[in-house]
Amino acid sequence: MTQNGKPHWEIEKKDLKQVEKYIEDYWPRLVRYHPKDLKSLIGLPNPYIVPADGEIFQEQYYWDSYPIVRALINHPKYSKLAIGMVNNLFYLIRRFGIIPNASRMYFLSRSHPPLLSSMVWIVYQKMKDKRWFREAIACVEHEYNEVWMGTIHLRNFRHVYRGLSRYYDLNAVHVLAEAESGWDLTARFMGRCMDFLPVDLNSFLYLYEVDLAKSYEVLGNVKKKEKFEQAAKKRAKVMNDLMWDEKVGYYFDYDFVNRRRSRIITIAGVFPLNVGITTKNQADKVVKIVQRDLQKKWGVVQSVRFVENFQWDWPNGWAPLQLRTIEGLMRYGFNKLAKRLVLKWLALNIKVFKETGHLWEKYDVVHGHIGVPDRYPTPSGFAWTNATFLIMVRVLKFLEEHSHEGSTPVWLVRRLGWL
Repeated sequence: MTQNGKPHWEIEKKDLKQVEKYIEDYWPRLVRYHPKDLKSLIGLPNPYIVPADGEIFQEQYYWDSYPIVRALINHPKYSKLAIGMVNNLFYLIRRFGIIPNASRMYFLSRSHPPLLSSMVWIVYQKMKDKRWFREAIACVEHEYNEVWMGTIHLRNFRHVYRGLSRYYDLNAVHVLAEAESGWDLTARFMGRCMDFLPVDLNSFLYLYEVDLAKSYEVLGNVKKKEKFEQAAKKRAKVMNDLMWDEKVGYYFDYDFVNRRRSRIITIAGVFPLNVGITTKNQADKVVKIVQRDLQKKWGVVQSVRFVENFQWDWPNGWAPLQLRTIEGLMRYGFNKLAKRLVLKWLALNIKVFKETGHLWEKYDVVHGHIGVPDRYPTPSGFAWTNATFLIMVRVLKFLEEHSHEGSTPVWLVRRLGWL
């Protein structure tokens, strides 16, 4: 509670509007256009938004693109740019056979969490262009088969365990595998990232299989539709067999080298709710862990506290993972908790904005500050934080109109781009 007796997460519309204006004014500072290769920078055919306006992060990043595309797809000025960013990813996979971590030559040995299918559906819902959609889905299927399912043989090296793991760098270094996971760096994998079947990666790949199935239904290919439906069912079963701990009531990464689950509770364990793998009974148990171990004063923390913490661990929270957690809760009807987490995150963003004049790459959700840095100083004006703020405002409006508990209808989930 604040001094006036109100919850600390209570926010005012004027504060939302002030931050929204900051974001709108900041977008031009993040737009880049480099159609030709320049030293290590890979030329891309369309303008794109970089994560930050500074010396680092001056290229298009793969998984950063998702919240940006989602936030801007209906923007009167930036809708075309959002579509162009997705087309840039197609260009990369056609040219190199992989969507690299970001558009730099030195990132070609690793990718990023796979979110291409989600971006394709966001754009298709906007454009309704069947020809574009057909070509886009071909790229998604290529990435799924050749990169994530282990059929690719770049440099004669492969480290994929039965289509369930890939977070790795072709240079076969565990720390670079963490970079592909997006969690660079974290104590989550205990310095052995390539030895784990990650619960978040498999949630993303389950979503690919669901997306590909419904895509081929739209395109009239019944055989492929059924193929990917079966693949999704198989992955969900394997995830529940290997990653679900009934005693704890939570999902954990699976150490396939030592044949045991990790014991580290992280926000990644909520991802199966986001993509719809869990039963209602499992979801009830996951939510108890979220409330007990991960929900903090200003949002959901990345993980429980370790002896040694990195930037993707306690006490930090990152915008896109807050959103995935919240929408996972909504999917299973935990709308009151979801609304509280939305308000906490927006309130934290507003609080630090008032203190500093900026939004930031990450936040300390335990103490209510700018995120604890690790490998580099925390950048301001960060694109996916800006984008997620805009999305969160829309989610809040929805939750205010649907405050009752009860699962969010699948048709609405799809319309909002959550699938």
